Amino acid sequence: PRRKGTTMGSITANPNFSGPPPPLMRCKVLVIGDAGVGKSALVQMFHSKGTHFPKQYQMTTGCDFVMKEIKLPESGAIVELHIYDCAGQAVFKELTTSYWKNANMVMLVYDVTNPDSFQHLGPWLDLVRKKCPEKILPGVVVANKIDLEERQRVDIPDGQEFAKSNNLEFCQVSAQRNQNVEKPFEMISQIFYTAYEEHVDTLT
Repeated sequence: PRRKGTTMGSITANPNFSGPPPPLMRCKVLVIGDAGVGKSALVQMFHSKGTHFPKQYQMTTGCDFVMKEIKLPESGAIVELHIYDCAGQAVFKELTTSYWKNANMVMLVYDVTNPDSFQHLGPWLDLVRKKCPEKILPGVVVANKIDLEERQRVDIPDGQEFAKSNNLEFCQVSAQRNQNVEKPFEMISQIFYTAYEEHVDTLT
């Protein structure tokens, strides 16, 4: 059940709040990118603490939903991530975007062995901004499959530059090797908490 108070996006807070942050903040995250870049593998590895990597590719046909809490070490605040793993096939775009309302964060994922998946980040981001015009969503760009070094065709500085030019953070992961998979979700949680603190400051 939601706590009583004033809802700021997906953050629930008391408008007269002046103490420490509430014990729980809810953040809706869109995980977006082309089909086959490893979005579902990344989400499932994060959700299962590295115990479940999908060995066979199964195409997402709409949005798969998972929920997981992250406790921020410095503040002790808990961010409850509501993660929407969105289909990357063009045929499902209209269905997928129907889940995007009231999103707080975006995670754009590409495959470092697939240049097209990187080139399509711009159109994906444009679509997010078109469907969510009320705010510019912060978030992170994720370079996946960095374990496939011999097949890498997208240079890391290119990903970093795309992220920087769009005011997004950047992270490298390997879902298959369980390498750094928690990092992008931790980054999103911290960004969300920082935005919450800034909002609270305007009310006190």
